[in-house]
Amino acid sequence: MGKSLTRPEDDIGNVAPLKPAETMPAEGTKTPSDALEAELRQIGKRGAVKYDQGELTIEHPTWMKSVGTDYVRLSEVIAEQLVILAASSQNKVDQSELTLLTEMVMGMAPKDHVEMMLAVQMASVHLMSMQMATKSRRETVLQKHEIYARQTNQLMRTFAAQAEAFKRYRTGGKQVVKVKHVHVHEGGQAIVGNVTKGGGG
Repeated sequence: MGKSLTRPEDDIGNVAPLKPAETMPAEGTKTPSDALEAELRQIGKRGAVKYDQGELTIEHPTWMKSVGTDYVRLSEVIAEQLVILAASSQNKVDQSELTLLTEMVMGMAPKDHVEMMLAVQMASVHLMSMQMATKSRRETVLQKHEIYARQTNQLMRTFAAQAEAFKRYRTGGKQVVKVKHVHVHEGGQAIVGNVTKGGGG
């Protein structure tokens, strides 16, 4: 008869242990809103995502709330993607550019994962469009100048489409029309509401 194997309670096998709760909040953990709001007010001064000498530092409660997610790993992946985007061809990360990207995303205040992904895409497209615009402005060879100008135009059109998609998603596709002033001339009649023209003669 086979010998049964039992595993001690503290044996977790090959699974890496989670980081302590004080440094890595659990999924769905809520921090008092007043403390988070106070922390959010300091974002512009110190940044929620930092990259220094190959080490990525994330202030998880602030960053997670700012990008609209309760999932720790997802928030880390988004931050890592922005770090890669802020890296030069020599893989050197420009912290000022990283701060610009993260604060653009946070400034849009995404409320869920779809808004978060759109915000990240918009930040990246904006950065690329500015880079292409700079190349176009500085290029003296006409052919290259035209290539950069076309790429800039395409990126800016993409950004405009993304902004419209973000707006439609956030508002649920609803369009609100407000009538502030109605002027009725003598002998005229004002109708506020839906007007349907009859098809009969």
